[in-house]
Amino acid sequence: MRTQKNCWHRLASRLGRQYMTHTQYDMTIIGGGSGGLTAARLATSLGANVLLIDKEHLGGDCLKYGCVPSKSLIHVARVVHQTKNAAKLGLMPANLEVDMAKINDHIQAVIGRVAESEKVYTEGITVKFGEVSFKSATELTLNGETFNSRNTLISTGSRPLIPGIESLEETGYLTNEDVFNLMSLPSSLFIVGGGPVGVELGQAFRRLGTDVTIIEGLDRILPKEDPDVSATLTEVLRSEGINVVTNALFINAKRDGNKKVVTAKQDEQYLAIEADEILLTIGRQPNVERLNLEAARVKYGNKGIQVNKHLQTSAPNIFAIGDVIGGYLFTHMAAYQAGIAVRNALVPISKKKVDYRVVPWCIFTDPEVARVGLTSDEAENHHKHTRIVKFPVADIDRAQAESETRGFIKLVLAGKKEEIVGAHLVCAHAGELLGEMALTMQHHFTIKDFLDTIHAYPTMSTGIQQTAFEAYLHGASVKSNRKIVHTLLSLRK
Repeated sequence: MRTQKNCWHRLASRLGRQYMTHTQYDMTIIGGGSGGLTAARLATSLGANVLLIDKEHLGGDCLKYGCVPSKSLIHVARVVHQTKNAAKLGLMPANLEVDMAKINDHIQAVIGRVAESEKVYTEGITVKFGEVSFKSATELTLNGETFNSRNTLISTGSRPLIPGIESLEETGYLTNEDVFNLMSLPSSLFIVGGGPVGVELGQAFRRLGTDVTIIEGLDRILPKEDPDVSATLTEVLRSEGINVVTNALFINAKRDGNKKVVTAKQDEQYLAIEADEILLTIGRQPNVERLNLEAARVKYGNKGIQVNKHLQTSAPNIFAIGDVIGGYLFTHMAAYQAGIAVRNALVPISKKKVDYRVVPWCIFTDPEVARVGLTSDEAENHHKHTRIVKFPVADIDRAQAESETRGFIKLVLAGKKEEIVGAHLVCAHAGELLGEMALTMQHHFTIKDFLDTIHAYPTMSTGIQQTAFEAYLHGASVKSNRKIVHTLLSLRK
């Protein structure tokens, strides 16, 4: 009898330990970046029991190595640039000395303040750190602990893509993960990649006093943007002393004393460029390693985890968002996808699809570059009737008042009603103007709708209204109305 009781006691104890180690969550979110934090807060507000996991810290790449530190550095560089050019405004120019260590302190302080403000996103949420992996679609392990989750959202982000260049590892290089930790300003910088990160940081370091070379493998920097955007920004960067080299491939690197020597091939010519540091900005690769996705039967490839229009993976209860699924690698895109994925996971009735028709993005150079919607070429492929209207920023009064006259506003119009299907801006505060354009496109507004909206003067936003006015003056509507007015006026004679 005693032996039987002991057996039952051991069995109950074993079942109790098993129950304790198999905690059940309604949703587990892997990755504490922008997408993960947004998803966690939303899921919790809907009443779900949420576990948020990250390897080391919350905030993700954007907070520590991306948007926040880069925009902080860009702001400092802009202040330096404005001060050096103060004489143009009738002010005595200052002789500034750049202290990179103190700039780094400023950047870290900004990161700290933003991190503090994000703590609200984890209220009422279980947060844990460590290595997590799947045992099945509903069972996961974290630091040796096994737990169950009805739904899982993967938001593990991405990391810098490192090319397999000869002797690159031995020579040494920087990426966005360590460039903001520099304690001294490099006298020269070689940037591989003429995309958004490359041009942003290239201009910032040049303004701080670094000699900068940017090489791009294609025939223009910012190859995904409108050609006019690329041409304008190339002119701006070169006017500030940046060496922009296109159609050039990074071949190898080596050390020569304290310097790093890069060899690039441009057409049939080999270029040797010497620099203190090499900065890689050629792209990103998704963070899928160590998750053991195979155990959960989640399909993935070189570009990331495969998802459908509901952001659902090949495992029905597992969703993925942000950089880890490829596509639009933006913080605001991850936040948008978080809302879709959480809704579909917790309320699977009538699932919502992602809509990428209106996706805004910005490049924080000076002047800024902002875009939403189609380019002129894309519009011609999608619509029968298209028209392009381009307005110079120099004709905006506010731009003249602030000596910010570089750039343009370009609207892409489609259809007989001339709906705005694309907007491309190169101007001061372009990013701040983009929200109105995105809202305009989201609701299929036309040039007339935009023109009928009163804009305060003198603001940069009046520039968009001026562009719409020019479009109206040269459009079919005015031609038609001109005939009517002409007839009415002739009847009065």
